[in-house]
Amino acid sequence: MRRPCYILFAVICVSLFAEIASAQQRQLERSFSVGAAHVYRVRLTLRSELDGQRPVPSGAQAYVEPFSRSAEVTFSWRATSRVAAVAEDGAALLEEVLDEFAAAQFRAAPADDDARKMSAALADAVKNWSFPRTLRYRETPAGQLIALPPEGVPALGENAPPLLTLWLLRALRPAVTLPGKPIVFGERWQEPRSAKLDNWSDVRGVESGEWLDASSSAEPAVRLHIVQQISGSVAGGADMPEAGAAQARFHAESLTTLALLDGRVLAAERSAVREISRTLDAVAGLPDPPRFRARLSVQVQIEDCKDNPCRASVRPE
Repeated sequence: MRRPCYILFAVICVSLFAEIASAQQRQLERSFSVGAAHVYRVRLTLRSELDGQRPVPSGAQAYVEPFSRSAEVTFSWRATSRVAAVAEDGAALLEEVLDEFAAAQFRAAPADDDARKMSAALADAVKNWSFPRTLRYRETPAGQLIALPPEGVPALGENAPPLLTLWLLRALRPAVTLPGKPIVFGERWQEPRSAKLDNWSDVRGVESGEWLDASSSAEPAVRLHIVQQISGSVAGGADMPEAGAAQARFHAESLTTLALLDGRVLAAERSAVREISRTLDAVAGLPDPPRFRARLSVQVQIEDCKDNPCRASVRPE
């Protein structure tokens, strides 16, 4: 009596394995259906850091006193992405509704005036952005996002070039730019990147990536790991008003789980940091010139709510 069930299960398994094998032999693309909607929980952590050394006079001599300040805020919201239309080239017009904003959690170390000022700046960014809105933009089968409105990212107050802001505008979306490479596990690629950036010179960039297994996923899926790195020199006072040579660095990583059937995002962990390191002019009495480092970093978590209630509260550490 149970044999028909076994046969049906075997047919389903064969069909499923065939789909996986087919996806691994071609380039993964995003496919869309008009009216399809997917709900996600997005969690964002913003962190501002400043550390360095300050000269302290001591009679006719001077010594260096290290210092470090940081502030951090974490909050979350619900993102509902709906396909409003699909063009002949396969690109989709998406409507993304942001709502159910959770209360933000703040941390500052140490809890002095400087750290509180840094925390207040982050609080303003959250306050001015945490209200319901609808974003409209296009996504191509390759996962490229077109006409993203600036309202899709909090105002970070970043100096030019706004690398972190531009990266975060895309990183907060349940999408990823697909590399146009067949799915081959364990094969890593790396490509140079060039860009002209305001206030930066001698800019060097590289992007690398690899396909990873996602056998623990509830549906056939793969994971895409992408690393982006940009470095250069900063002239003038782009990020710190003090004189002295400065080096700039941008580093971003993205680990995205993608459904093999249609390329949609199932989950994502993303992070990026923009760092300016500056060496000041030499100070009499000190063996080495003081150094400063300013860092602005973000962490993003995107969670599919299909089989998960997606809690609104921020996860405790």
